[in-house]
Amino acid sequence: MYQFDLYFDPEGSYVSKLKQLITVLEELKLKWNADYAIFETGRLTSTEIEQLQSSIRSIPPQVRGRIVSSGNHILPFSRTKRLNLKNTPVVLLKKNGASVAVFPHLLGTSYSSPADALSRILRVGPDEYREARGILEDPLIKILFDYPESLERGMVPMGRNFETEAGVIDALLRDGKGNPVVVELETRARDSSVAQVCRLAAGYAKSTGTSLEKIRKLVVCLDYEGQLVRTCEGSDVELYKVVIRRVL
Repeated sequence: MYQFDLYFDPEGSYVSKLKQLITVLEELKLKWNADYAIFETGRLTSTEIEQLQSSIRSIPPQVRGRIVSSGNHILPFSRTKRLNLKNTPVVLLKKNGASVAVFPHLLGTSYSSPADALSRILRVGPDEYREARGILEDPLIKILFDYPESLERGMVPMGRNFETEAGVIDALLRDGKGNPVVVELETRARDSSVAQVCRLAAGYAKSTGTSLEKIRKLVVCLDYEGQLVRTCEGSDVELYKVVIRRVL
C-alpha cells in the first residue's frame, strides 16, 4: 500500500503553491487509493526530523538520485546537508511504510520537482512510475539531447525539464524551420500522454508568448497501447517509437 508524506515550512517561499500539491494528493488518494499525510516542520520534534532525514537517505541512490542542492537545482538537503524545507516542500513516497522515492531529486540529468512527480504518478500510478521513471525515460532524454537528429534532420536541443505553469516539459527542441518542439517521453505511452503534451505545449505558448500553432507536439516512447495512433492523429501530435534494429 502506498502513502505520500508532504513536509513543508509555513514560512517557505513556495507556500502559495501548496494548495495545488494537496489537490493532486487528494486526486491520488481517490484514483490510486494512496493515502497521504501532511507535516509542518515547526511541529516536528528533533527526533522526527532525524527520522525524516534517515528515511530520505535510506532510499537507494540509483532510485533517489542526487538529494543535496547544487547549481540551480533545489533539493531536499541544502549545500550544508541540512533539510532544505525553507526553499522546497519535500514529498516522500512510501510503500508498506518504507520510503521508496523522494521529491524533489536529480536523477542523472532529469530534475523531478514535487509537482511534476506527483502529476506523473497520478497519470500512470505508483507501480508503473517506480518501474519506469529514471530507468528508461531519463536515458531517452539524454539520447535526444546527444542525437537530436535521430528524430529529424535539423533538430537542435533547447532545454530539458523546462517548467511551465502546466507542468514540466521533458525535452524542448527546435526544428530546422525554427519551430519549438515539445517532447513528452514515456516508457509506455497512452491517451493520457497525448493530453499531457498538449497541456505542456499550451503552457509553453503562454509562458513564452509563442503562437500555439507554431509549436510541434511529440510523444516519444518504447511502446504504446490502445488507440493511441488515432488519438495522436486527432490531436495533431506526432508519435515516435524507439526501436533497436539488428544491422549485422
